[in-house]
Amino acid sequence: MARPQTENLNAANIEPVDWAPAGLPAGLRARIFNQDDDNGALSAIVEAPQGWSTTRSGFCQADQEFFVLDGTLRQGDHILTSGGFSFYPKGALQPDWEVLEPCRVFVMFDAEPVYVAATASLSDAKIDQLVPFLDSWAMDWVNPLDASDPSTDFRPGIFVKILRQDPATGTSTHLAGLMPGWYAEGVEVHPVREESLIISGDVNIAEVSGKPGYTVTVGGYYSRPAGIPHGPLASKNGNVGLVHSDGLLGIDYQDNPNATNLIMKHLKNYPWA
Repeated sequence: MARPQTENLNAANIEPVDWAPAGLPAGLRARIFNQDDDNGALSAIVEAPQGWSTTRSGFCQADQEFFVLDGTLRQGDHILTSGGFSFYPKGALQPDWEVLEPCRVFVMFDAEPVYVAATASLSDAKIDQLVPFLDSWAMDWVNPLDASDPSTDFRPGIFVKILRQDPATGTSTHLAGLMPGWYAEGVEVHPVREESLIISGDVNIAEVSGKPGYTVTVGGYYSRPAGIPHGPLASKNGNVGLVHSDGLLGIDYQDNPNATNLIMKHLKNYPWA
């Protein structure tokens, strides 16, 4: 089974559950957005109490991505606070962790997270792709074409910060920023799975698979398999979302004859923040 389609799921409406991957100490809670029942791949917000820690180095048997929403997490010599990001490929040696302040971390794994004590990386680990620490606040916004391949040009007012990208497959994780009032009239279709967690602001997805869509706000999440039409898009107050794609984020645009009306309905009627 592939990762299921998830639309307009907000963290505030997900009941946290005890989360104890094999090889990690107990004491974590998770709000799980999306999970593959076959291989255990998942995306979630993990809530960690102050003082929780690991006591040894090791590796995860899945690709692991952390984006800290709030609080403070130490991974080895690196201190991750709000906006901090790390990526450890499967089999890459990780240092010990310690929660210095209660924190919430958005996590993504491409298989079931199982942790194995070790003092060295596996020989086939993609160490060249390791990102032990990034402070996304310190990064510049860059051209969105660095993270996507649209069939027509974007309207001005969209930017990205690339957190990590696989040079061979195009798989990437990036922050996408929209200026207030930005919109795109086309209906998007991607050749790869896409998921996003909304960090700030609003974005209206007018239709999904030809049916009425929704406005996603802070804490909102969606995950779509390849080939799901969605759009047009519009943001009244601006928006920042954490976006992950399982390959190069190609965007084939389809026409929607009612696009202008759908966009203006959101821009004119949605409240200012």
